[in-house]
Amino acid sequence: MSTHCLISFGSNLGDRDTVVAKAARLVDRSGVVARSADPDGSPSITGLRTSRLYETPPIGGPGGQSPFLNAVAAFATEASAAEILDVLQHAEQQLGRERKDRWGARSIDLDVVLHGQLRGEASAGRRGLIGGRGPVGTAGALVVPHPRYTARKFVVVPACDVAADFFDPRFGWTLADLAEHLGAATPSMALLGGDENLRRTICERLAAEHQIQIVDAEAVERGVSIQDALWSSLPFDHAKPWVSPSVPRSLRENVNVEKSRSESAAEMPCRQLGLPRLIARIERTTLATRWPAPHQMWPVSWRWPEYRLEVDDLDWAVGEIASAMDSMCCDICPVTNDGDWW
Repeated sequence: MSTHCLISFGSNLGDRDTVVAKAARLVDRSGVVARSADPDGSPSITGLRTSRLYETPPIGGPGGQSPFLNAVAAFATEASAAEILDVLQHAEQQLGRERKDRWGARSIDLDVVLHGQLRGEASAGRRGLIGGRGPVGTAGALVVPHPRYTARKFVVVPACDVAADFFDPRFGWTLADLAEHLGAATPSMALLGGDENLRRTICERLAAEHQIQIVDAEAVERGVSIQDALWSSLPFDHAKPWVSPSVPRSLRENVNVEKSRSESAAEMPCRQLGLPRLIARIERTTLATRWPAPHQMWPVSWRWPEYRLEVDDLDWAVGEIASAMDSMCCDICPVTNDGDWW
């Protein structure tokens, strides 16, 4: 039985247009894309639907990088998520991908973003999501939906060209809902998981090293002014990103979520200014805390977009969250009129 799949493309090395086009053709011809026949019985037509190409600035990683070309593709498939990942990694190898720095320059980067209603670790054994392979239950295991795509405007916006009505099975929003939500206010995250000391440490380092404001989101929801809930003597700046060491009660209990999620900062009452764009679910990664079950990674009762981060290294985690904040509001410009670029 077929299901839908969403994959992402990115390139900022070499002849970007040519490489991304070759990647799309390799996926299209790989056998994982379901094809349908014309009603008159003529030969089958491709089911690969591609977004426009978009140019975005490099985010995080080493300096001096060139802009990225980004796109997504949607298609029906009978292949498993692990089988599709194999196709993507094989295409990367054929196109000269070298895995070096995270957020670094690359000739091609292909990811599985969504695969039907699949939620959690892929059941088909040993498959690596980013930079290698690993068994289920480890950081190298394939996890879908992609744990961090919700913070990537360069994925979410192109996805709306071809899959605006696709639902994220974790929190039940369409990709169009998510794109509107990310654009409704400045980037912000409320941290969940780990322990209080870990969350406070991450927040304090984000403030000290990346000038990200710290707000007690729970206090704002209780009626405390956002200025008084700010962990700083400086005035709160509505144009700057912020992070909270705790998640507001309304998001934990799904109170007024439908009403709150699409309101812009100008429309929000004071108590709702403490609602983050994303809940960042974090955990230190030890043998005992490696996301042992999908229900721990993505609680199905919550209805707010989440971003998942395993904290193998604190320095890396702080930089990753800072880059995620940047990617939530990065400039993104279409450079083709449609998806007919490959």
